[in-house]
Amino acid sequence: MTAPPPPPPSAAATADPTASEPEQVGARKVHSGFLHEMGELVVFSGQAIVAMFGTPRYFSEVLGLTARIVRRTSFLLLAMNVFLGFSVATFGFFFLRTIGAGDFVGVFTGLLTQRQVSMTMYGYVLSASICCAITAELGAAKIQQEIDAYESTGVDPMQLIVGARVLAVMMFVPLATVISLIGQNLGNYLDIVVVLGGNGSQQFLDVTFSVQSMIGQIYTLITFFFMTLPCVLVACFYGMRASGGPADVGRAVAKSLMINLILVHVISAFFGVFFYGRNLNIPIGD
Repeated sequence: MTAPPPPPPSAAATADPTASEPEQVGARKVHSGFLHEMGELVVFSGQAIVAMFGTPRYFSEVLGLTARIVRRTSFLLLAMNVFLGFSVATFGFFFLRTIGAGDFVGVFTGLLTQRQVSMTMYGYVLSASICCAITAELGAAKIQQEIDAYESTGVDPMQLIVGARVLAVMMFVPLATVISLIGQNLGNYLDIVVVLGGNGSQQFLDVTFSVQSMIGQIYTLITFFFMTLPCVLVACFYGMRASGGPADVGRAVAKSLMINLILVHVISAFFGVFFYGRNLNIPIGD
């Protein structure tokens, strides 16, 4: 007669033996709290997208918010892309010069500008400037009960507060795409032609735009759109759930920035693989 199987180990036995019981309980609470928060974010995003269909009635508010975003962000976005263009061009020139291919640095900068670098820098500016401002603005309105005041007068905050900001940032995306591409190409040109003197003006421009195409710019625009929507929804979510005082608003802004920076890298990498994973679409070897 065989012995009965041993009972399954308890949760206490399978837990990390080096951790105390309060630490184990705290870790479980953090894990469940994060999953619950992400679930609330998904529900909020769905509600916001549905509410956006009623936002056009507040189109004047949308235009006003768009104008503020354009004034506040355009020069910053251009300057950051120019500086990043300098960095990319410097690395590409000195790397290719070691193998005698410095004349083709435009291939390096042209491909990176359109396919990865411009959208990454846009994501940084979007997360740190636009989205953090939205979270702080909504959080301040929430703790001062301004959003409750809208509800008491029969105005849906999801349409006026959230939907208007989402539409305003989405309207900025085409201009942001143009500014990002111009800034990157301008930084590349100034670094290679003016500062380093590695290529002639016509030579660099010919090589650069031989690897850039209109379809690639459309891919960049699409990536910008799909990067913008979730980041703005995350910013609105943490702003609308802020409570307490200014310190709680600061924590909401920090959470929004952290999650959006992760989203920026994940989305840019995904669309890079999605658009160019099966066909690099470059004139090398044709």
